[in-house]
Amino acid sequence: MKEILLKLPIKFLLVFTFGFFVVQGNAQDSTKSLAIKPNHSFRMPFTLFYQSEVSYQLYENFMLIRKANDGDPQAAHEIGVRYLVGHGFDADTVQSYYWIEKAAEKRLPVALYNLGIFQNNGWGTEWNPYKAFDSFYASAEEGFPLGNYVLGLFFTENLVVPRNLSVASYFIKNAADQNVEQAKELLKELKKRNAVEVDSFYVNEFFKNRDNSNSPTTKSSSALSYLDFTADSTAAVDDSTLLFDAVHEKENFETEKTLSTSVKNDSTFIHKMLKGANWGNPEALALLGRYYEKGVFFKKNNLTAASYYCRAVRVESYKAARLLFDLLKSPIFFTQLKREVEKGNAEAQFVWSSLIAQQFDNQIAGSDALKFLQEAVKKNHLPSIIELGNWNIGGILIAKNIKIGIELWQHAMQLGNKEAEIRFGLLQLLNDDYIQNKNELHQTFLTGESEGSILAQTALGICYERGIFVKKDLAKAVTYYRKAAFRGSQNAFSALKRIYDNLRPDDPRFIVTE
Repeated sequence: MKEILLKLPIKFLLVFTFGFFVVQGNAQDSTKSLAIKPNHSFRMPFTLFYQSEVSYQLYENFMLIRKANDGDPQAAHEIGVRYLVGHGFDADTVQSYYWIEKAAEKRLPVALYNLGIFQNNGWGTEWNPYKAFDSFYASAEEGFPLGNYVLGLFFTENLVVPRNLSVASYFIKNAADQNVEQAKELLKELKKRNAVEVDSFYVNEFFKNRDNSNSPTTKSSSALSYLDFTADSTAAVDDSTLLFDAVHEKENFETEKTLSTSVKNDSTFIHKMLKGANWGNPEALALLGRYYEKGVFFKKNNLTAASYYCRAVRVESYKAARLLFDLLKSPIFFTQLKREVEKGNAEAQFVWSSLIAQQFDNQIAGSDALKFLQEAVKKNHLPSIIELGNWNIGGILIAKNIKIGIELWQHAMQLGNKEAEIRFGLLQLLNDDYIQNKNELHQTFLTGESEGSILAQTALGICYERGIFVKKDLAKAVTYYRKAAFRGSQNAFSALKRIYDNLRPDDPRFIVTE
């Protein structure tokens, strides 16, 4: 079963003092902020001449540096903030990190937290999630609310530290008790997963037991048991969650009410979902399948619903897998499916072949499934063309034949299918000999990612991990892999695990069991 990351809109926030404002997203050296106005916190008491804004900023920065060099952590942190946003200094993340680190050395809570943000994103320093964990932990020890929140997140992932939802709940609850809204929402999700409530003694013993472990065998056995997320693939799928997932990839809707009333029957929205499905967007595919199953917007059709679910499973949608499994339990589904296959219905032939390949059914032999799929391909059934291409590339129920697989994908591309274009691009990426136009291929991945292609997200992760088309950047690689992993991609999660393991320090706290 697949190991799924906790599916919540999780964001790490930069928090700054003096003006106390928040910056989200990627910080780069070219950043300029028009939102920051001089706060004149070091104003001269009296002057006999007019000061220009430029001269004032020079004086203010001089005073800040002077105070910071005298050991004032607040001043050092403020300098770091100004270097980050380009206020009074040229924007420079390296300098920003330097000064925030100086403030963190004085145990300033917000500086410890922000230092973790820099380390976790590779801003002004090398990407290192383990150092980030220590920084967040230190900020939590100093009572910083968001430090507790982010520390809790680490215990839901099984990447830096072993997943332990009880320990996660402890830190998340600390943050929620200090009115961190994100923590309140996450705490509800953890309670749904039956995370056992624990106290500080339990958490202290957890760290103590791991720190006192000596041998690898002892270290592994001393890790407290944790819940993996395989339950996600077997639990019933809520329709509103499907709708939210699909919309979340495209728009920013605030409430579930907005989703149900404004989106469900909106033709513009349906057009977007169909476009996303063409790119291999798993959420769009799963939602369209559900609409056909329920008769929402489209005429009810279980065969078409199954077709969309099979396509979604092909791009690693664990929710679609559950929906498909439930659909197959209908006593008349296979009766109808067989009847349509006998009629030569290409969609029915695709569905039954996919069910065999995805191991949802075993009523026919693999050779029969191949025959059905080949017949559907002759009718130019797009999903079948892509599927048979996958079989040839991957050696699924057929001898591997990359040449034929490529020809099939290229045929699908000629018919306007974007998922095939991404698949062919990913194959080129993994086999340098196939790459034809690097700039064009990179742009294809960027466009595909914007349209919700989980394969494009994984491809961009590979680009940044290996330095293909772009400068090697593990932090950005992790960002793309993480996006895909949150959506259910086991391939992306495996890539994440590999990157983390390559950097994993010899420290008992960071031993993660499978």
